[in-house]
Amino acid sequence: MKLHDSLIGGLLFAFGLWVLTTSLGFPRLSGQSIGPGTFPSVLGSLFMLGGVALAVTGLRSRTNTWVALEDGWRHPDRFAAALLATAGIVIFALTFEKVGFPLGGFCLVSALFLLCGYRNPAWMVVSATFVLALHLLMTRLLYVPLPAGLLKGIL
Repeated sequence: MKLHDSLIGGLLFAFGLWVLTTSLGFPRLSGQSIGPGTFPSVLGSLFMLGGVALAVTGLRSRTNTWVALEDGWRHPDRFAAALLATAGIVIFALTFEKVGFPLGGFCLVSALFLLCGYRNPAWMVVSATFVLALHLLMTRLLYVPLPAGLLKGIL
């Protein structure tokens, strides 16, 4: 899939504006001019500048195609997998605390394996092993607090 450069530029500008406005609300440190919002503000501003430059370049190219689908996207399985990945990540983000990383990650990875044609039950074991190993790596070695959700007390 190919999106028009001005669309991508608009998305970059909107993302940069969101980062900039969010970072302006960060608390200031007393007696220091550089605080926790400085780095995100600079990055947000750079995203906005890059978005404008990309949008202007795209508009100057005079290409009339806003979205170009390649032949690979016309296969229903691939389109369904992309749709499931997008919707699954949104649902996973909304229910992250309640469902938890291990169960939500297992469901998402298993569903993607099934849609991509990996229907052997051994792939469910691969999904469970991968998500469990990632959970243990993040929580035990890197001390990133991932919620266990419904499996709290088991893990």
